[in-house]
Parts: sequence; structure tokens; C-alpha cells
Amino acid sequence: MCDTLIKFNELGTIFGKNSDRSPNEPNLTVFIPRTKQTGISPKHCTYIDIEEQFDAFAMLLVKPSWMWGAEMGINEKSVMIGNEAVFTDSSGKKKTGLLGMDLLRLALEKAATAKDAVDTIIFFLKKYGQGGNCGFDKHFYYDNSFLVADKDSAYILETSGKEWIVKSIRSQANISNRLSLENNFDFSSGTNETNFRKSHTEPIFTYFSRSKNRQTCVRDSIENTAHLTVSDIIAILQSHDSHDASKLYSKGSMKSVCMHYSLLGDHTTSSMIVDNENNSQTIWLTGSSTPCLSLYLPTYFGIDIPPVYKDEKESLNYWLKREFLHRAIYAGLIDETAYKQELGILQKRFIEENKLLLASSPTKQQLKAFSQNCHLLEDAFINQYSAKIDELKTDLSMLPKRWRKKTLMLGKNVFETDFERRNRK
Repeated sequence: MCDTLIKFNELGTIFGKNSDRSPNEPNLTVFIPRTKQTGISPKHCTYIDIEEQFDAFAMLLVKPSWMWGAEMGINEKSVMIGNEAVFTDSSGKKKTGLLGMDLLRLALEKAATAKDAVDTIIFFLKKYGQGGNCGFDKHFYYDNSFLVADKDSAYILETSGKEWIVKSIRSQANISNRLSLENNFDFSSGTNETNFRKSHTEPIFTYFSRSKNRQTCVRDSIENTAHLTVSDIIAILQSHDSHDASKLYSKGSMKSVCMHYSLLGDHTTSSMIVDNENNSQTIWLTGSSTPCLSLYLPTYFGIDIPPVYKDEKESLNYWLKREFLHRAIYAGLIDETAYKQELGILQKRFIEENKLLLASSPTKQQLKAFSQNCHLLEDAFINQYSAKIDELKTDLSMLPKRWRKKTLMLGKNVFETDFERRNRK
């Protein structure tokens, strides 16, 4: 479950996404340098090998720890992609193929423009198909949709099996866990396509995903904001359905853009914003779950300051440290009001100082120094709760019951691709 959005402002584009997955599923923030390939050799994706020859652009990915592919990312050409699970009537989802997350990474490796990325996803979809278990601690099968963008253009690409449909975006758009394109499209795999959504939607899973609530919330927010700022997108990605706001930790909420774990649903495990404005770019990352309890740190492409890492194990440690902090809040060990007040002060400071820095035409070293300082401030903020984190680790009984059971398995076997080995107790 996820939500992705884009808006073309007067001075550039702004893109954002929440990744909603199992609450125990680490989403790692990793930088992959450019690679050069000589000759045709197998490329190992999550489940299958593909034989293709192309050099791969450098990429910043936010990816589930056990997959080759990614939930969201950006490459050195400023191509940005967010992936969504969609529930369709296609057959063969349990047949092993490329995951939607693999398709996303392949597109970022290969594409220099948003249109190139759309064409790349379609090419690999047609050649290898999509399928296989996408769940971390449950078997979960689905098709995929994508919001694909660069600094100048954007597209929605929705799929059902090997069928697909594409629409170009002029001003703004958002997607969630449901097919949305009907007869308003630019091109598709079908020669007589009249209503892709009605023809391919599986209604039961689509309904219970509560994606309609989340998609409407995001759409209304971006439509009612003439110039969408980083602060605006953070507010959207941190937002909760008003009916569920008082029971986020005890019962959860699938209807909230900032999703909280419920008996039926997933949890927001990472969040990303890309702000392209005035010929500059800032990538804002939580590197952690639960956006409403996280800081978005300013990062810059090619600079691997936390939460960006080249080593996946280091990224995992970063994610887990903050995850235990969040669960200490769920357990009532930390004053949430005071915590959020300090969080808000730091977030405002980062946004204002980043704006001033970009206005001064900074060097790469200045960007790196600023990013490092923000990381150190965020780390110091987290470290003041170390004793509470340790207290939670020694006594999980303070957690709500559902979270108690989950936390017993937190951090175990997270790099195992095989489902059975990953969930071995």
C-alpha cells in the first residue's frame, strides 16, 4: 500500500511518496554508483535472471531490504519513479517473474527521461512478465502502477498482467492502490481499450485497501494548494484520517496517508520527497518509518550522508534505531507532545536553512557540509531517547498487543529473499 504524488509548480516540479509495507520490513536508503557493462551477462533481479546489455545510471533507491528492486528512487538524470500495488483480475500473479519494484529499478538504471522510463518498464513487462510474492511476512501478490517523472514531464503507467495503459500528466497527479485510468489515456496495450479501470479492477482487495480515501485526500490537498512547497508535501505525507487519529497506535489506520499498522493493513515504512525548483534539487528522506514521527532530512544526489548509505547493512542499522524509538512512543515511554514539538522545530529549521543555502549557489562541499550538520542534529535528537529505547527492548509488554508480537521478530533475517528462511523463528 502506498501513495505517490507530483505537482508542476511555476518554478519546477515537486514529487513525493510514502512506501507502505509490513511494519517489520526495513526500507533501506542506498546510493548505487553508475556501472558499466561489457557484453551480455545475466542480471539477477529479486527472483529471476534477465539477460540484457546496458550501462546503469547512478541511482538513489529506497528499497525493501530483501528485494533487488525498489519502492521509489531517482537517478542521475533526475528521473523519479514511485510504485504502487494495484489489485486486478489478471491471472498468473503467483508465477515468478519481475516484481514491480524490479521494473522500477530497471527503468532508473536505463532511462534518461520519464518517457524512456515508461518505455523501459513496458519493454521488460512484455518480455519477462510480472509476478511472485511481494510480501515480507505474508504471501502477497499484486500488479503494479507507476508515477514516472523528470523535471519537465510525468506519466501514470498502470498494469494488469502484461496489459498496460499510460497517461501523460500536465499539471498534477497522484496515484494509490487502485487503477484510475479509464478512457483518459495517451496509449495502451489494447487496440480497443475503452475503460482500463473497469475492465481490470479486482473490487474486493481494491475496496479494503482503503486507497480511495487516501487518493481523495491527497488529490484534494494538491488541488487546493496553488504552489506546493516541501512543507505542504510533508504535511500531506504525515496526515491521518480524522476518524482514526486517536487510535493510530492501538488499532492503526489504512485510510491515512501516513499509514499505521492495523489487523488488515500495512505501515508506512519510508518516505521521500524530491523538490526541483529554480534549477536546484533537494531530496528529502526520512530513512525511517512513520512519517508523523520522523524528520525529513535534506540530501543531494551523489552525496552519501545519512540517511543515504552505500552499504545496505549500515542503512538497516539506521532504520532499526529509529524504528525502536517509534515503538517506544507507541508504548507510552516517551512524551509524544514534547517529542513532536522538538521535531517540528528541527524540521522548520532544516527547510529554512536549505532554502537559504540553495539561494547562494552552493558548492558540492557546502551541500555536503549542510547535509552532514542536519544528520548530526537529527542523530543527537534521536540519541536523547536511548535509555527509553533500551527500556523498551528489555520489556515489550508495554507495547500494544499487536505491536508486541511484531517486535519480537524485528530485524531478523531481513536480507533473506526466500520467504520461508526470512520468516524462520
